[in-house]
Amino acid sequence: MTTSNLIKEYKGKATYQITVQGKVDPVFMHLLNSFSVTHIETERKTLSTLTGEIEDQEALIGLLNILIDHQYSVISVMKINN
Repeated sequence: MTTSNLIKEYKGKATYQITVQGKVDPVFMHLLNSFSVTHIETERKTLSTLTGEIEDQEALIGLLNILIDHQYSVISVMKINN
């Protein structure tokens, strides 16, 4: 894949699934109004999976920075369509 093709693939709106360690605080949910959030609780840890459309890569990085700033460990980020 060429660089220009890679840039086109990741440019513009896309739906992402972001998994973080911990239960996303309801106070934080106002930032995620267009996202669905599911929680998986095990004996050892709780994971939250956020799924929703993100405008562009800058918005994705902004959301990841907010999650990290709120002490959530990002487990995975997966683009599920565009």
